[in-house]
Amino acid sequence: MLCVSIFARFMGFRSATVVYARPEPLAAPAITSLPAVVRATQLISADLARLPFHVVDSDGQLVDSPITQLMTRDASRWQSGYEFRRYITACALESGNGVALIRRDTTGAVAELQPMPTNAVSSEMTEDGVVYKLAGATLSSDQVLHLGCYPDPLRPDWFIGPMDAARAAFNLAADQDAAHLALIRSGGKISISHPGAMSDQTVQAIRDAWQTMHATPDGASRPLILREGMKAEKISESTANVLESRRFSVVEVARAFSIPPEMLYQNVGVTLSSQVETARAYVDGALNMWVSAWESEVTRKLCRPGEHARLDVDILLRGNMKDAGLALSKLVLAGILSQNDARKRLGVPPILDASFDTPMVSMPGGMSGVTNQIDVVDNQQGMGDDVS
Repeated sequence: MLCVSIFARFMGFRSATVVYARPEPLAAPAITSLPAVVRATQLISADLARLPFHVVDSDGQLVDSPITQLMTRDASRWQSGYEFRRYITACALESGNGVALIRRDTTGAVAELQPMPTNAVSSEMTEDGVVYKLAGATLSSDQVLHLGCYPDPLRPDWFIGPMDAARAAFNLAADQDAAHLALIRSGGKISISHPGAMSDQTVQAIRDAWQTMHATPDGASRPLILREGMKAEKISESTANVLESRRFSVVEVARAFSIPPEMLYQNVGVTLSSQVETARAYVDGALNMWVSAWESEVTRKLCRPGEHARLDVDILLRGNMKDAGLALSKLVLAGILSQNDARKRLGVPPILDASFDTPMVSMPGGMSGVTNQIDVVDNQQGMGDDVS
């Protein structure tokens, strides 16, 4: 605490000012703990994990495959299919690589998929292909399920994640978060002035006293007592600028993950016109890359010859019931979809009647006739709304 004798030394000298900004050096949080990064990682990994998984043959017909059971029920004794897909995708998002050990039974069939920490596995390109090293053992490519994020130009057998590919932007976001936290904890920047001159020792004493008594969350309620004509003034810092810089960082995180900023609860001013368009931008920009990576790796290493893994993204593109119902009704009336096709897209059970499985044109002119009639109905409803 600053004693009165120190202030007495200021009398009779020229004025001086000491400015105190923050109590300790900034300690930037880990970029994986930033809320925008957590949201982006969990959003993509959870959505990928909940997509319906199927195995189809070369004609597109569903195949009763044990791989479907691994991906939808129990991937191993440790994880369900959902947990397995979410974990591997999250690892690939954070470190660039998601790795699992393929365990087979005595017949060579896949028995389970054991997830592995990324830092426990390394890879190497050889004349025989890519090999993996795990706890001193060397594994061939068909023994490891390897999901990658962005290609590493220096290593074709390994990948990098968004946080490594855009390291500067993520570090800036972490620094901004740390600066905002320090500003809140210290209460802002304070200017303390006195009509007398101050030596370096006195300035340091004032700084120490302010840091001990006031520049902490607990010290915010302590009264500030000034003597000998001293004055304290808070140097205003624009909260709007701090918030704007943090909003910009959220947009940068969204860009690195290829996610619309709205999906990270960040309004950037120019938004997509509907929920369906936002979902479409998210699926096209972010999720389809992961869908293709999963389908390719599972087909290559787990499926039998002639079989292909498929993940269905339709459940993410349905939008609300009103928009989906209007679009499907047009397709059914035009004879493009059957009624049961439309029911399947809505996720409801089919009607057990063969006539509901056959597309039928219910309006003259096909699709154009349906569109014209629905447009007329929409216009009439709009006129009714204006009158009311």
